[in-house]
Amino acid sequence: MEKKTILIALKEDDEAQLFTNCLSGLNHDLLSVKDGGHALELALVNLPSIFIADIDLPVIGGERLFQILRSNPQTSRIPFLFISNSVKDIKGFRTGIDIFLLRPINKEELVARVRHTLLSKGQASLSKGIEGRLAHISLADIVQFLHMNRKEGELRITFGELTGVVLIKDGEIYNAVVSGVEKEKALFRLLQWDDGRFEFIPRLVQSARKIRSSVGNLLMEGMRQTDELVRDSGQFPSPEMTLEAGMELSALPKGLQPLIYEIMQVVGRHPRVSEIIDRTTYPDYEVYKTLSSLLARGVLLEKKGGGLSTPEEFLTPAQAINIREKILNRFSDQHNVGYARVLVISTSGRLTSFFFEMCAKLPGFSMNQRSAIAQVSSDSPLGETASLRLHGGMDLVFFAVPAVRNMNPLWRSFSANLVGVILLWDNSATGGLEELASVRSAVMGLTDVPVVNICVSGPMSEERKAAARRAVGLGPDEPLFLLRPEETAVLQEIFYSLFAGIIAESPAL
Repeated sequence: MEKKTILIALKEDDEAQLFTNCLSGLNHDLLSVKDGGHALELALVNLPSIFIADIDLPVIGGERLFQILRSNPQTSRIPFLFISNSVKDIKGFRTGIDIFLLRPINKEELVARVRHTLLSKGQASLSKGIEGRLAHISLADIVQFLHMNRKEGELRITFGELTGVVLIKDGEIYNAVVSGVEKEKALFRLLQWDDGRFEFIPRLVQSARKIRSSVGNLLMEGMRQTDELVRDSGQFPSPEMTLEAGMELSALPKGLQPLIYEIMQVVGRHPRVSEIIDRTTYPDYEVYKTLSSLLARGVLLEKKGGGLSTPEEFLTPAQAINIREKILNRFSDQHNVGYARVLVISTSGRLTSFFFEMCAKLPGFSMNQRSAIAQVSSDSPLGETASLRLHGGMDLVFFAVPAVRNMNPLWRSFSANLVGVILLWDNSATGGLEELASVRSAVMGLTDVPVVNICVSGPMSEERKAAARRAVGLGPDEPLFLLRPEETAVLQEIFYSLFAGIIAESPAL
């Protein structure tokens, strides 16, 4: 039998030794740690076949570990065996995959549960996949085949630089994702592709079901909308058209289609039609049709001149492609790199929130809907918070991290696909600058990436600026940006500095 890895994260030495003794007879590799920080690092590096975790771990608790690893595509399928003194409702717990055991632990049950999980995982990996070209068989026919045979796994479709995924369980479509959108919207986009490659990978689908309609209804509706989108495309507004609201959102009558309210909320920050299409949750054809109707009624107006800067004005396609290629060259496995990470390390959640609210004015920048602004504003922000879409399908993902010394064991884990670091503080953070400097030193000791230093401040004397530089440990040649509300020009300079560091060219790009 193939040798697997079992990761044990228990804070008590005696209990950890007991578990190690019990499971050693399974002849698998056993890794044991006492805190959540080291457990996270080992999980990301070793990808264990099962993770045994104490709910009450120091540094990072067992439940928080579960959430972090579930959000990472590489570790999302790891089954968890939770150990606790009392019953606890764990968000995202997967019945039939994850296990919950109460102390005192029955040794025979522990061994049986672990053996069953490893055996099930191994059998699932033996299934053979299906692959081919969409020019030979349509996506609709592939989905029908998988539905009729009640298959479970991941259907991956590639077309040029684009990659889409359809998750299927018991033959039913659970979700679809492409170009930052998901559910029916993504599925209907994928159904438009008539070329490219597909591959079905049998695996356990652990994600929540986000598409509820039957396969037959989904395919019929998707193909209908595709046909009508092509037929009516000449009547729809151009993707490059810029719009503005012709009336206040509060003035709209109650009881309209939810899509109308969603469009009116999006258009204020993202006025370009292509951005509205991407940032609304409804299928593309429905959004185009509703935009045409709102324009005809004067609820929306075409914006003539002025307004927000366009993506071409902020970053040209040539610059974006150059940055993307430089990022890809940093990583050995270029085919599996769809994003690059930028750490945002701040002295407070309030500053992190302010910074991202400012960034929302930049073209192509969007908040991560899974990480609401209220969570970012907490005292210790942690997680993927926002992204900036680059030309060619790559995202710069911004990962918020608090400036806390005792999180040093985690920096290696956070540095996956890392291309830059943003340090953020304000005038009132004199007490937190030592920790910020410590964190900066720890990160720089692990990886060589450009660092952008930002102080949220009003006018600052040269003396105070020099003191702040010394406190954070900035070198004489490292720039310090002063960011104030409504100063979009400075914000663009900040990002140009980050990009310049990535491609090792002058800040003018």
